[in-house]
Amino acid sequence: MDNLLIVCVDRDNDLGKKTGIEGPVLGREANLKAATALAVADPGEADANCMFAAVKKFDELSKTMKKLELATLTGHGKAGFKSDKIINEQLDKIMKKVKPSGFVLVTDGAEDDQIIPILQSRAKIVSKETVVIKQAQQIESAFFTIREALKDPYISRIIFGIPGILLLLFFAFVTISPERSLQIIAFVLGIYLLMKGFGIEEPILNAFRSVTGSISVQRPSFPFYIGSLFILGFGGITAYTKFNTMEITELLLDSVTIARSTYLFIVLAALSVVVGRCIDVVHLRKAFLLRKYLLMGVSIILLWWILDAGTLVFLRLADLNWFLATILGSFIILLITFRLSEVMDIREKVTKLLIDLPIYTNEGTWIGKVESIDKRKRSIVYRDSRTNKQVEIFKGKFNVSHGKITVSN
Repeated sequence: MDNLLIVCVDRDNDLGKKTGIEGPVLGREANLKAATALAVADPGEADANCMFAAVKKFDELSKTMKKLELATLTGHGKAGFKSDKIINEQLDKIMKKVKPSGFVLVTDGAEDDQIIPILQSRAKIVSKETVVIKQAQQIESAFFTIREALKDPYISRIIFGIPGILLLLFFAFVTISPERSLQIIAFVLGIYLLMKGFGIEEPILNAFRSVTGSISVQRPSFPFYIGSLFILGFGGITAYTKFNTMEITELLLDSVTIARSTYLFIVLAALSVVVGRCIDVVHLRKAFLLRKYLLMGVSIILLWWILDAGTLVFLRLADLNWFLATILGSFIILLITFRLSEVMDIREKVTKLLIDLPIYTNEGTWIGKVESIDKRKRSIVYRDSRTNKQVEIFKGKFNVSHGKITVSN
């Protein structure tokens, strides 16, 4: 590697919030000044130690390398999507100035490690150094040991799963008060502990963070994301009202009846999120993802159809033949949708949807973005970041995959 960029990341922008210094911070002296200001503003700030470590790494490597630069990238609060978007924009600015062939990443923990895919989309990560404050090393080690142990499926099922089951049994068989308040609390806690114990909690939280992180009044998809949250709230209120008013005679059957009343709300909320995602990918010029979200929307509807059919069979309101017919019909509809959605696959086409997509070499080096296309010639035009000249390449010399274009040598 003849040109390295040392990268330090402040994903939650403590530097900007505590000192007013906005990223990107480029150069050794600028980083040393910014790190000092952050350390003075908050002596216990881990990001200051990380920046000092990056300066030290710069000094070490500068003894043997001539082309070397140092940059600190800053995000925005704890909002994952917005933070990563800002980091992407800052990194593009740095790439145009420095044009590195590789990165040396200096980080202070798992939170900032999420920048790794962003860096790898531009160039290779040659080295990575994690900075840990020595005084807190034993405490941090013990904390991570406990946290990792709880991720073990066997331990997690014992610690969280068994109490969850006991709480659900309390909900099912113990009657304390006419208002059933204790049963409701036991049910909610029991469901949460079961989700925690069997590893369901994290995917749900990630989906929720993804939705809330995408909410922005500056996006046309804003009403759909807000609407999905309200729809889920209405579903919860409906289930609670039904549980509080209906007479429980057969616990299992009545519980399934109450759960069935929430199906429509859950499906509508999910479809609202999918519509919001479709609007976002068009707005952000990532229309290559439209096919994915179309299939997702159809799958949600079919899953609702199958689940409702199975529930009706369980409640003795339909026979097994209806359930089997539903599965067969869902398979046929999904197969047809899959075939029809192939027209949205842009991998073999030259369309305006390719404009602004990033372009990389086979080695993974970012070289520019598509500026224009020619359907007749089946070609794309981009400005090479290395020579600052416009380059035209024809279909067959480039491939489209996962929202980026790879140019063949």
